[in-house]
Formats: sequence, structure tokens, C-alpha cells
Amino acid sequence: MILSRLVSLLILALGVGWASPGFATKFMPLLADTTYRDTDPSPSPDGKWLAFQSNRGGSSQIWIMLAQGGQLRQVTAEPESSQVPGSQRIPTRVMTPNWAPDGKSILFISTRAGQYNIYSIPIEGGEAKPLSNAAGSQRFAVYSPDGSKICFPSSRLQPNSLYGFNLYLMDAKGEIAGPPARRLTFSEASPGHPVWSYDGKWIAYVAKDFDTTKTVSVGGGMQAKQSAMFSQFRVFKMAVGGGPEVKLTGVKAGDPSEDTWPSWSPNGKQIAFGRNTGGKQSIWVLDVTTKRAFMLTGDGNCMKPTFSYDGNAIYYTKLINGKDEDIWVASDFTTVAPTRPRASAKK
Repeated sequence: MILSRLVSLLILALGVGWASPGFATKFMPLLADTTYRDTDPSPSPDGKWLAFQSNRGGSSQIWIMLAQGGQLRQVTAEPESSQVPGSQRIPTRVMTPNWAPDGKSILFISTRAGQYNIYSIPIEGGEAKPLSNAAGSQRFAVYSPDGSKICFPSSRLQPNSLYGFNLYLMDAKGEIAGPPARRLTFSEASPGHPVWSYDGKWIAYVAKDFDTTKTVSVGGGMQAKQSAMFSQFRVFKMAVGGGPEVKLTGVKAGDPSEDTWPSWSPNGKQIAFGRNTGGKQSIWVLDVTTKRAFMLTGDGNCMKPTFSYDGNAIYYTKLINGKDEDIWVASDFTTVAPTRPRASAKK
């Protein structure tokens, strides 16, 4: 038993994930170097391409590459700097690409006009089209499976608040050319990073998990009522038509970890997400029905997981030396929770 425990600990230390046929056995870098920052991987609907954010062209832009590696091409040409009201010009931030269901265009976020807003660009080239132009920040935007709607978090009603986000829905043509976005959540928990289930019925997202009736320690010997500032992000889900918010992670009381970046599997049964525990970030896989979560990577520097189009791989970002981000892929697995043997009785 002692030897088995040591082997399990060694496996996790090496970042090989669970020692079970149900979980990944291959971890391979797709883009690994010490020169560029490559992050935010997003596979195309047909599985052929991978979109990502990179500074390899000298500034933050959206690129695509063959999903198996090679043949890189820059898609966006956002300005290197932008003017923020009341401030000097600062580097433009371009991030979080997401594909249209037909694979012909990509949503992304840019600060080209000062604020974070949503844009769409054809993958074959052309001018980026603004889809939002609201106050505050519009972040991670994603199409519904049928391509008719876009869900995104926005702080438009509280533009100066760090935790003033809620989720919104707008038509695929955007709210500049179409009707204003409709608010989906009415929360003080700052929900963000929405992802649709493949049947179009649910949206998973992260939100702060707190109870205002609780008093918590805020450091320095001080205490305060729990709020968004003094709580952790967890993964939730909500019916697209509205309804109660269902908490999926952090269901065990006293869990100090924080959960980010959910990605729904094509079969709808699992959600991959990033988990930060004590400053170490790993990829986990959650069984949506049982709410049991299992670690996939264990080396403490992996984040931003995204399922492949067929659910047989997970792309993610790996942080090297605390500053260089590379894109990796975990493959040769099915997301089925491993059967773990009961501990044998002491003799």
C-alpha cells in the first residue's frame, strides 16, 4: 500500500494526471518556445484548426494553426496601441478567440477603441467588425451552438466596478447592427466566461461564491461580511431561458481553491476547468451529474482548458518559468471518472 501511494504521488508530481485508463496518457506541446506568449486556445468546429492569442508578430493578435501543429497564420491586425480616455496610449489587448459554428469567422475581444469590446473577423481575412460598443468591459464572447446568439459578460451597468459583471445575450449580428443585448443574470457575484452546452440548453460560467450572512477573515486580524471581494470563483450552470444558478464546483465546505475557465465536453457530461490551489494551477474534469471532479494535470502550471471538437482531447495553456505561456494538448483519454479501489482494511 505504501509503494502504491508513493507511485501515485510521483505521477502527480510529474504532471501525468491520474493513473487510470480513463484519463489522459499523452501531454504534448503544440507551441513551446521561450520567445512568444501563446495562449487562449480555441479549436475550430471541424477540428482542423486551433485559434489562439499570441504576441509572436510583435503585438497581441489572434492567430490560427493546424490543430496537429504547424502552418501558423495571423488573422487579426489590431493596432499596436489604443487611446484610453484620460490616459496616454497603451498597448492594445487582443484575446479569447471563439469560432462561429460554421467555422468561417472568429469572435475576439479587443481594446482597439479603449474599452474591451467584441469583434468578429473572417478567418480568410478581411476587416474586423465591431459587435458591441458599450461602457465598461465586454469579455469572453461565445456563439450559441446554432449560431443565432452570442453570450458574453459585461460590466456596462457598473463600468468602474471590478466585480460589476453580468451575463448578456445578443443576436449573432451584434448589438450595433441589431437590438441591444438582453441581460441574462442578475447577480452580484460577477459571473463570467460563459460556455454553452452542445445541446444549447445550458450555459456554464464562473461566478463568485459567497454568503453575505457569513463573517470571514480578510487579513491583518480583521473580519468582514463575505462579499465578492472576499470569496472564490466557482463553476455554475444556468438554463438558457433563465432560472436558478446551480453550483457545480466548490460544493465541499471550506475548499480554499478557486475555479476558472470552464469548457463543456461535446457529450454534455463533463466540464473541464482550471483550478488554482495555493498559487498552483491545474486542469480538472468535472462530472456534471455527480459533481465529482478529478485532476488531469498535476504540475501546478496549467490553465485555460478547452475540449476538442470531438471531446477526445483538451487543449490548454502551460506557464513556463512564471512568464512564458505555451499551448499543450492532453489526448488519448475519455473523460470517464476512474474507478478508485476502496482502501483495504488495516490488518
